[in-house]
Order: sequence, then structure tokens, then C-alpha cells
Amino acid sequence: MLLGSGPLFAQSLEEQVKALAQPAGSGGNAVLDALEARAQRALASLRHARSRHEADLARPDLRKQLEDALGLKRFPSPQARNPRRTGVLRSDGYRIEKLVYETLPRVEVPAHLYVPEPCKVPAPAILFYNGHWWADSKTRPDFQAFCTNAARLGFVVLTFDPFGQGERGVSTRDHRRTELLLVGTCEQGLAEFESQCALDYLLSRPEVDKDRIGMTGASGGGYNTWITAALDDRIRVLVPVVGTSDFYLQLHHTRGNDWYRAQEHCHFIPGLLRFANNHEFVAMAAPRPTLVINATDDPGFPIGDVHRYGRRLYSDYGKEDKFRYFEDSSSGHGYQVKKREAAYGWFLRWLAGRGDGSPFPEPPTETRPFNSPELRCFEDGRKRPAGPGIIEYVKRLAENPRPAEPEAPPPATAEAAAGTPHKPLPLGNPLSRAPVERFVAAAGDGVKVPAFLARAEDEKGFLLALDDRGKEWLASDPIVMAARKKGWTVCGLDPRGIGELAVSKPAWTAAVSLLLGEYFVQRQAGDLLALAAALQATEGAAGKPFACYARGPSAALLLVHALPELARGHRTAPQWHILRDGFLSYRQFLERPVSLERSYALFGDREKEATSEKEIPFHLFPHRALERLDIMASLGSVKAPGLVVDPIDGDWQPATVFGSRYRVPPQVRLVFGSEWGSQPERLVQDPRSER
Repeated sequence: MLLGSGPLFAQSLEEQVKALAQPAGSGGNAVLDALEARAQRALASLRHARSRHEADLARPDLRKQLEDALGLKRFPSPQARNPRRTGVLRSDGYRIEKLVYETLPRVEVPAHLYVPEPCKVPAPAILFYNGHWWADSKTRPDFQAFCTNAARLGFVVLTFDPFGQGERGVSTRDHRRTELLLVGTCEQGLAEFESQCALDYLLSRPEVDKDRIGMTGASGGGYNTWITAALDDRIRVLVPVVGTSDFYLQLHHTRGNDWYRAQEHCHFIPGLLRFANNHEFVAMAAPRPTLVINATDDPGFPIGDVHRYGRRLYSDYGKEDKFRYFEDSSSGHGYQVKKREAAYGWFLRWLAGRGDGSPFPEPPTETRPFNSPELRCFEDGRKRPAGPGIIEYVKRLAENPRPAEPEAPPPATAEAAAGTPHKPLPLGNPLSRAPVERFVAAAGDGVKVPAFLARAEDEKGFLLALDDRGKEWLASDPIVMAARKKGWTVCGLDPRGIGELAVSKPAWTAAVSLLLGEYFVQRQAGDLLALAAALQATEGAAGKPFACYARGPSAALLLVHALPELARGHRTAPQWHILRDGFLSYRQFLERPVSLERSYALFGDREKEATSEKEIPFHLFPHRALERLDIMASLGSVKAPGLVVDPIDGDWQPATVFGSRYRVPPQVRLVFGSEWGSQPERLVQDPRSER
């Protein structure tokens, strides 16, 4: 599509660019489709163990991959440190010991230990991991009922509040501590670490038989049961409740609701889809007694063929009786009575040697109000957030990063840079003499990257430009206008996630990218590389100098990732680059005194939390960022001169203090508005100048 044959400024540049643009987000579904297709292919390529022999061979490597993905080695030895008993509640047939212990420094966990009275020692025990029930957590009536009746049946049961819940909440923010990714762990890594701390405490109790330990939990607790049992043979019997799913079916379903806006990050394990589906959790747990409990009406956890796979695998072990599937058609997501009865029967058979594993009827059970003061473990009765201690520990890890490992090229940049440069799609007449025209290139995964070309009157080079707000905003950008006056033809593009390629499901996009071991910003960088390759392969552009300009935190960050590849992999390296309104370092994601302090707030109403802080978006957090090249170090690997204009800090304010750790390379200069605001052309080099 070409615009106009008259004078260059017959229409304003803004009008011409807007006339070319498709509606914002019009190509976003293609981005989501490509991401979902990659996830589907990754999971379809997994070869599930088909026999006892294959499962036994695969288990050590699967466990290592899972431990590495969770970042468990980034935590200290799992222990319930400094445990103290803060009270005892006695009831008919059992007592509740109220406990508090530390998992990390300044991270205290309130817990209830249900002990049979009288207790036949040594007794079988159950670790109960509460799913994501925010206000009640360990005191949820259904959970109280399970623990009460299990204790009356002779089991010692330990249940505790996960971070952000119960006496440690309400804080959905503590369930999305993306800062953990920076140092090589993740939310589920922390959840698993705390599960192992709880297991350590349970095993330390004199009443407990260390050879008869079971585990259960609902929703996120069921998922956590799988992971703990997959990694730890001390869990002899497992009952995951409404926490089992085929991962592709789950991510396909949650695309529609933006994965619940990613309010809970416990499912988002870096790179998990590259080596495991739920089937691999089954194989790691086999042949220990496993009862999978799901609900008929529970679309968030579509189970697919996981239970059929489990039956086949256990059959090859000759242990058909140790795997069972129970589906509750009477109630949905939760740990309601039918599910509890199925769990009692299973634990009785395999931990106590009673019955055949069939559901055991639950008697009428009274529970205390979930918010009853007598159930509180903290001595002052007040809630305590986990966030401050978690962030303190992350900062400690950030000061002592692991040595960087050799990195393979990121999938996005490798796809874009390898082989023959991508040809532009046949839309319009690329590089005709029209003053403004539409230009489209195909990225490595087939996503079409839209751009406009706005010609300079005396064209001598090309400026690749992008803006977080969309390419239309570039038409009035002072740096872009100054560049055109100096002879740069501007190629303004919308990489995925921006402008025409804005996605309607940003949380789902970031989550699935992380599960694939990808960094969404690198995929965006791949779009820039693809368009640069297509442009440089087009008649009229080959051999001409080019430069890069990015405005906004996302755009600037993706340019940081693209520049080294642009310098290495294309015919003409950029002459210069400008990053405006971006970050200086990934450390700024931790150095946020205002927004971090706000993130520690606890609320009684989850909805209030939406306005409590301005978070750095999930998709900007790269896994292990502080163990690899930081932003300035990456810019330092590019020989071309660069400007970092009006940088911001982690609280989204103009950056005014620069620590020595940022180490701005000599070819990069920091520039502030007071230096250039009235004369933007001072920032733009002449395309004819020598590098």
C-alpha cells in the first residue's frame, strides 16, 4: 500500500502513518497462536517413559532438570529454623499445636500440627500443603475437616500458611515475586523449599514414623504435592487433589482468562515444558501409592490422559493397585467431603494398613470459624507479610551471583539471524519512492512484523525506530523528526506486544514464554532482527548505513538484546543507537524503595491490591538476569557509539543516582532532557559520518 504521489508534506507525517496502520492489537492473536503452537510442539516432542525400565532410567535426569528449573540450590538447606510452640488447642480425639518457625531469615511460617490423642507412636504422618485460598488458608473449613478427621484416624498432620495467605496475607503480591527470577529461582522454587522445610519439621517430631509419610493438598497444593513427591522419596504416599492436568490443555484453557491475570506464579517454572508434562511427575513418583483426585467440573485443571498414562505405567511395574483415579462429580474445585473421604481411605490403606483404599466415610465434623483468634499462631495475633524477608534474601543472592554459564543463542534471535534473511511479504512495493509506505516482514515463527517507511528528502541511511506506545507515536517524536532532517529514512516498527501486535493476554504470554524457557523480550528482539534483515536485503537499502532508536522501557530493553546480534549477524552494523526512557540495569528491578515497600502491604480484600503499586511488568523479568550480562555490559559489547537518554529507575521515576555497579561503557553516554530538549538534532548523527 503506497500513499500519495504529491509533495512530501502534502499530508503530515502523523496523518500518513495513521492511515497506514492497522488497529492496535489487530495482529496480537497471531502472536498468541505462535506461542501456543510452540508450547504444543514442545510438549508433543516429549517421550514419556513407557515402562518401568524407562521410568527408572529417566528419573535421575528428570529430577535434576526439575531441581535446576526451580532453582532449589539457590536456597539454604531446607530446615524449620528456630521452631517455637505458641499454644495448644485440645479437642475430642486430637490436639492442635500452634507453631511458628523460620524458612529464611525474617521469613516466619505459622503452622498447625494436628496430633492424635491418644497417639500410637510411631504414627504415620501427612504433610498438607494449602492451595491458593487467600484469607483462610490453613483454617479453611474443608481443610480443618480433613486434618481433624485424619488426626482422629491416627495420623499426625502438619499444615501451614504459604506466603501471602492466612496469617501471612492477604497478599497476592507475595504470590508473584518476579524478583526471584533474577537470581535463578522462581515462585514454585520458593514454595517447594518451604514444603521441604515443613517436611523437615514433621520428620523431627518424636511421634512420627519417618517411613510412613504422605502428602496431599488441593489446587496449588495438589500441584505442589506432585513436585515434592517427584523430588523426594521420603513422601511414600501422595494424594494430589484438583492439581493434576495435561499442561497443554491447561495453558490452552487459561489463554481465555489470561491465566487469571497471573496473580499466582506458582505454576510458572522456567523451561518446564521443554522436559516435563504432568506425565513426568507421575513417572518420577512411580511406583509409590498415588491417588489422583480431580473434579468433573474443574476447567482450570483438565486432566487429559494423565490418569490413563499412570495406570499403564504402574501396570508395567506390576503395581496396578497402587495407582487410582477418583473423579468427584458432586462438587468442583476444592477439597470437599467426597474428595476427603477418598483421601482418608487411600492413606489408611497405604500408611496404616487398614482397608482396601476405598473411600472412608467422614462423620459429622465441626470446625472453628476460619478467622477465630484462637487459631492464630503469631503471639501478637497480627499478620506478618513474607515479602520483606523474601526480597532481603533475593538481594543477598544478587550480591553473590553464580558464575555465568555459556549461553546458547536465544531461540528468537537465533531464528531471526540464521540463514537467508527473511524477505518482505508482498505488501505494497517495498522501497518505492512514495514518501510513506507500509512494510511487513516475517519473524522466525511466522508472525508478521508491521512497519512504516517515512523517507527523508535526501535519503542517506535508515533508522530502525520503535516506541512502547506503538509506531504511530514515532511520527511526532523529536528525535525521529531530527533524524529525517539529517537524511535518515525512518523505519518504524511494531514488534510483538506493541501497537498492532499488542496482545490481549499479556499475563498468559509472559507465563507461557517462561514455561518454554523463553524471554519474551528476546522474541521481540527477534522481530526487530527479522525486519532489519528484510530491509537490508531489499533493493535500494542494501549497503546503506543504518541506526537504531527505541523509546520506552520495553522498547529500550529489546533493543539492548537485539544490538549484539545486529552488530554480528547483518551486512551493515548499526552506526549508532539511542535508548530513551529505559532502565540502566536489571538491579533496578530490586532497587525500588517506593514500590517495593508498597508491595509488602496486606489487604483483607484482594481487589484493593490492584492499585497498591506500579509493578515492573512480568514479561520484562528474565530468568537468571543477574548471573548473565547486565544492560550496560550488553551495550558495551557493541562497538558503535550509543546514547542512553533520560533513563528511569525501578520506581519509574527519572534516574538521578548511578551506582558504580552499572559501569557505563566508554562508547555509551548518558544524556538528560536538560541537555537536549530544545535541540534534539544534537543527538542524531549524520549518516555520512564515519563510525
